[in-house]
Amino acid sequence: MKITLAQLNLKVGDIKNNLEKIIKTYKQARYYNSDIIVFPELTITGYPPMDILENRSFIEDNIKAVKEFAKTVSKTAVVVGFVDSNKGKGKKLLNSAAFIENGKIKHIFHKNLLPTYDIFDEKRYFEEISNYNVFEFKGKKLLVTVCEDIWADTKLLPDINLYRKNIIKNFKSDIIINISASPYHYGKQTDRKKILKEISKSRNATIIYVNSCGANDSLVFDGSSMLITPDKMYQLKPFTEKIETVDADKIKNQEFEENISSLENAIITAIKDYFNKQGFKKAVIGVSGGIDSAIVTYLCSKALGSKNVFGVIMPSKFTSKQSISDATKLLNNLSINYDIIAIHQIYNSYLKTLELDEKEINITLQNIQSRIRANILMAYSNKYGYLLINTSNKSEIAVGYSTLYGDSCGAISPLGDVLKTDIYKLANYINSKKEIIPNSIIKRPPTAELKPNQKDQDDLPPYEILDKIIKLYIEEQKTLDELKKEMGDLQIVGRILKRIESSEYKRKQMPLIIKVSKKAFGYGRVLPVVKFNEFYKNNI
Repeated sequence: MKITLAQLNLKVGDIKNNLEKIIKTYKQARYYNSDIIVFPELTITGYPPMDILENRSFIEDNIKAVKEFAKTVSKTAVVVGFVDSNKGKGKKLLNSAAFIENGKIKHIFHKNLLPTYDIFDEKRYFEEISNYNVFEFKGKKLLVTVCEDIWADTKLLPDINLYRKNIIKNFKSDIIINISASPYHYGKQTDRKKILKEISKSRNATIIYVNSCGANDSLVFDGSSMLITPDKMYQLKPFTEKIETVDADKIKNQEFEENISSLENAIITAIKDYFNKQGFKKAVIGVSGGIDSAIVTYLCSKALGSKNVFGVIMPSKFTSKQSISDATKLLNNLSINYDIIAIHQIYNSYLKTLELDEKEINITLQNIQSRIRANILMAYSNKYGYLLINTSNKSEIAVGYSTLYGDSCGAISPLGDVLKTDIYKLANYINSKKEIIPNSIIKRPPTAELKPNQKDQDDLPPYEILDKIIKLYIEEQKTLDELKKEMGDLQIVGRILKRIESSEYKRKQMPLIIKVSKKAFGYGRVLPVVKFNEFYKNNI
């Protein structure tokens, strides 16, 4: 059986252009005499449509699009995702997959397991309905599932006992089709492949897994669509829109290893789609000579092209000559245009106007410098139509080591879900073939340079310790007792947890953070700003 995997990059809410892409892809599958083409979850609407689903005309348009498309289907059958209407019952909407053959919608299957953890909130919009059954196609028994339905009782879920039902175990089929919009986090590709291989072997079935690629808002979809038999696997290239026709009886092994390059590709994909899908072209970045702004500048140049990135170097009286030299060297390495605007005089005018004493460079004076830079960058944004890119990292965001309306400004935060220690790994990977990030940036101790001889570790524990606590507490959601046992130094744990919890008000005002870990700040971690925090002080 010839199967076409349609790994598409779809835009949320854009039914017209999504449908045009579906029709074009279908013609390609038919040209190659494919027996069936499989599209991702919610192909028509894009994922996740969120409260757009409250627009009744949008729902009607998406159903109309499926019906119109069905009329064009002839020799090659189709599995396509859309939003169905469950009139008169429950929430009325269903996350559905249509099986189309010979101009007709022969079967409609509805997503049975609706995730409500992390970034997911599908029960807000959809109803769970059990209508699964196996049907025959080309002499094979097929089971069509939607995303979460295939993951019940597997380690891909935060709790393997999350669902009472397991559709895969309840039905015997030759082929299991899964249409998916599964957001990326580092390590997920590897886990997915392992689990799908296990399902294929245990059920003695061929698995057709088709996932979205591209990015919508903070979510990145890696694709990594696969055709798996009990003894072979064919994987499409991740982070790339791909349409490939594969003979299920003659597949060759093809896998892509997940490594640090996956993290780079995920962030580049997110930046590119954030700009392209909104019609923006150019970015402006404050380049300090530090590692965070260096990595962000590199990633933006890869995503948008160097001509579409502009750097602004804004030295103060505390900025070292080395920082200016490193910043200019980086920008020249990347062929990026830039301006140098000294902020000394503006800073002095603040001191005079506010009658501030510079004998002690306290937090007020430090934050003034950061906010001066943000004002300059936003002026560039307004004057030239550039989008400002945020350069904060996850380690800083976690403990509030940033200035509101200063370095926390920006439209999107490429490194907001990347720990500082991983940023250094990414820098070394980027430089593995030639020096792009100046080595002096990588080797120098990180510093905000907002006062004389300042170092990050004057205010924070070493990043190796800080990042371990953040990873255990935020991403792996370890309990306090588990943290005590793991870290040993209870005083550091207590200080860090208190800073994490008391910085929620800052995170609520951060720009959109690109999700690349299991638990990112943003709408995947929803906490109140006003809450009881003394627990961390009194119990450690």
